[in-house]
Parts: sequence; structure tokens; C-alpha cells
Amino acid sequence: MDLGPLNICEEMTILHGGFLLAEQLFRPKALAELTKSDWEHVGRPIVEALREISSAAAHSQPFAWKKKALIIIWAKVLQPHPVTPSDTETRWQEDLFFSVGNMIPTINHTVLFELLKSLEASGLFIQLLMALPTTIRHAELERFLEHVTVDTSSEDVAFFLDVWWEMMKTTPRRCLQPCIWTNWPL
Repeated sequence: MDLGPLNICEEMTILHGGFLLAEQLFRPKALAELTKSDWEHVGRPIVEALREISSAAAHSQPFAWKKKALIIIWAKVLQPHPVTPSDTETRWQEDLFFSVGNMIPTINHTVLFELLKSLEASGLFIQLLMALPTTIRHAELERFLEHVTVDTSSEDVAFFLDVWWEMMKTTPRRCLQPCIWTNWPL
């Protein structure tokens, strides 16, 4: 997947500000402890930052930057925790997202999934999901299903159905077997 240049200082600064405001609203807890019920109060600055970046008239491709931002956020979620000094030594040399990822506080999957839902980004979610290696893709789908089934709201159901539809449109039938979706208890 070609991401194009990652010279995203202004946009990353706006996104960083959104995460800092969310972090401040959630104190004394860390964003890594966020639950679905907390998102309504805490998630707004992050969503507004992404919407500001995506709607900026100066950008010829606002969708491309939203995609880059979500890739950075997902990469941050997938980072092993806690990060050791030896991990940092290796990552700054090898990880394309090291500098921008470190601008975002430690977050959990709830932040990612609630952000995707708030942005109505089911198509982008599936596009990014399909770029992951199969084992990680299946683990992420399991996490998504776990997320949706906790304190389920009508918005969760709508987002799940949108994600399911996008998955069915973009994934050949043979790739869905054996997929976690087919094993989901009804």
C-alpha cells in the first residue's frame, strides 16, 4: 500500500492537539483505559481534529490524509506495551511511524473503533483491515466483535452492519472461510 509522502507536520499537529485535549478531558485516567461509555465525553476533540484535517480546503485529497491518520492511529494501537528501551532503539530506526506515532498517547482498540464509527468509516476500516496480515486481521476482527457486543447501541449495530456490508463487497467469498464472522454467536 503506497502511502505517499509522510510529510504531515501541520495535519499531525492538529491530530496531536485533538488527542491532547481528549487526554486532558479523561484525566486522571489514561486513554488506554477508555471504555465505550467514555467516548461520548472524551472522543469529540479527536473526531473534530480529523474532520478539520479532512475538510481543509488546501488539501487536494482530504480522504488520503484521513486514511494516513487512521493508519497511524491503528499502528499505535498495535504497538506492544509497555515499550522497553530496546524496543525504542529498534523502532526509531525501523518503524516508518515512529515519530508520528509517538505524538499520540497510548490508546486502546476502543479509541480506534469508536473513532471509525464516529467518522462513519466502515469502508476505510475494511480497506485497512484487508492490508493486515491474515493472523492480525483475524485478531482485529475478533476485537471488533468483542467491542460491538459490549454495551451495544443502535449506532454499534448500524456500524457493524456497514462493516459487514463493506466486507462482503470487497472480500471474495472464499476469503471469509474460516472467518471469525461465521463463528459469531447470534
